[in-house]
Amino acid sequence: MKNWKRLLALLLSGALALSLCACGSGDDQPSGSPRVTSTDAPSASPEPSADPEPTPSIKVDLTQDILAFSAGMSASDELVTVNGMGVPADLALYWLYMNCYNFESGYGMYGLALADFVDLLLDDTVSMCGYYTLLRQKAAELGCLPTDAQVQEAHDRMAESGQEEYDLLKAAYGLSDQSMEYIFTMNTYYQNLLDAMVPEATDEMLDNYVYQVKHILFKTVDDSRQPLPDEEVAQKKAQAEDALAQLQAAEDLPAKFDELMNELSEDGRTEDGVLAAPDGYTATPGEMVPEFEQAAFALKPGELSGIVESDYGYHIILRGEVEDIQSYAGACRERELDSRIDPLLDSAELVRSDALNSLDVAQFYRRYTAYQAALVADRAPAESAPVESAPAQ
Repeated sequence: MKNWKRLLALLLSGALALSLCACGSGDDQPSGSPRVTSTDAPSASPEPSADPEPTPSIKVDLTQDILAFSAGMSASDELVTVNGMGVPADLALYWLYMNCYNFESGYGMYGLALADFVDLLLDDTVSMCGYYTLLRQKAAELGCLPTDAQVQEAHDRMAESGQEEYDLLKAAYGLSDQSMEYIFTMNTYYQNLLDAMVPEATDEMLDNYVYQVKHILFKTVDDSRQPLPDEEVAQKKAQAEDALAQLQAAEDLPAKFDELMNELSEDGRTEDGVLAAPDGYTATPGEMVPEFEQAAFALKPGELSGIVESDYGYHIILRGEVEDIQSYAGACRERELDSRIDPLLDSAELVRSDALNSLDVAQFYRRYTAYQAALVADRAPAESAPVESAPAQ
């Protein structure tokens, strides 16, 4: 038999994981950076909490499948309907598990309890059910469902690790063969829709997607984001107006901008006083605060803004050229596709079953992960120490 510890790692490696985005806290940005900090992610405390009290072990019954054991459901139960199309429990619970796993990985170490964010996790899961079902519905509508060759390619990928690992993954996630195939073809649905709905990225599309800027910041808040006294704010405004006048009169704008930026900008500095971002920022929509982003997109490369006010203070922005802008073409097209799918999701009829609404999500996750550990241990070589139960998470 193959190395059972490797199989356990495979379960947690994202072998079937979707690309779930974990929102960062933004704490790694320079002080005064106009980059957006997340307000959607749970707020993490600065230091991890002390180890929690030990919890009783969960006695796993491997005579049941994982969905029956963890949620009292079968794979074919419908937990969500999207415009009348049912999403089977194995897929919905797989996505719920992945959301819980990412939450625990990102925030559990800070003492945040999964049970306190159940509504958020369920909402995200239902949205995922809606999003991926709508991809299927739209692909069917446009006649760009996966081809036989693409489905065969997915089956080849599924078979790469061998039947033993395939069977383990099925059992450890409670997925049917049909759901396994769908997960392995999700990227194909997306790519086919991308090709059918979005043209190749033009220069105009790219200019409205990615930009490079330098800026001079005169902060009107302190390091804790509290407003400065009115007198200091007025002084900052006067400094910004003086700097703008110098820049507008400069014969060599880029050189003068760098000079004043290095002399005056309060956009974060290292201990020796050097700007933390001397080359500025290359950004895409949503990365910067709205006032900054709107002003940056209004400029053409080489153009200078007026005084732009944001929650950080007064900015003067110089837009530059993005190096290797074509490398952003793929992400630009994906954003365009999402901008067309998102309204469909907003208007879709998403209906949750009573079983999903009444599910104890924290208990489900504890039993699901306990089952996975017990399953892999059960399939370990005889000389390995068996694990009959797993601690609750």
